Amino acid sequence: MVKYGIMKLSFASKNAPPEEPPKPDVILASQSIGRKMLLEKLGIRFRVVVARVDEETITDKKPEVMIKKRAVAKAAEVTDHPRVYSLTEDHESLIIAADSMAIVGGKVYGKPIDREHTREMLKNLIGKTHTFVTAVHIALYEENKVKKVWDKTVTTKVTMKKLSPVELESYVTRYDLSRYAAAYAFNEAPWDLITKIDGSYTNVIGLPFEVLLPILRSLKIIL
Repeated sequence: MVKYGIMKLSFASKNAPPEEPPKPDVILASQSIGRKMLLEKLGIRFRVVVARVDEETITDKKPEVMIKKRAVAKAAEVTDHPRVYSLTEDHESLIIAADSMAIVGGKVYGKPIDREHTREMLKNLIGKTHTFVTAVHIALYEENKVKKVWDKTVTTKVTMKKLSPVELESYVTRYDLSRYAAAYAFNEAPWDLITKIDGSYTNVIGLPFEVLLPILRSLKIIL
């Protein structure tokens, strides 16, 4: 009796490059319309989560310190509760958190609570130069721990034009600016509200690319 063996064939090339590890899941821990828009412009896949942080309870005498604490708290809320925010267990997650405010004369301007507050903020900002500050806190998370963090605070000088009472009222009534720090947004209101920007443009939108892009490149999320 002739016995026939089973021939095992393999079509895999010995010279084939190894499979690349999966890219980190990108998570934006912010409801900011501007930050979401900036990530969309990069063409990367990401999802938005709403971090359960009461920002008003996080204060400090120094505005820059307060802003940084709030950004850190947003990221920590996500990494401390991975199941709540559906962080994957099999590969990395990159949590992007940030907080922004305008500062002029030692006073800070965050998001207005209503149109009247918007009107009040703009009255204090128009015709002046203010410092727009964004604190960025980015955490790389995997296997129930934070592997690496990046912290950076970026400032930009912004000069706003002087508006007449009629022009100011037009801005307040035509645009919902209550969703933006300092009651203005490049992507919402006309450009002529701003006369000069000294520094990072994307910082004023809420997510400075000079901080974000090197991190995304180092993790091979973008080229």
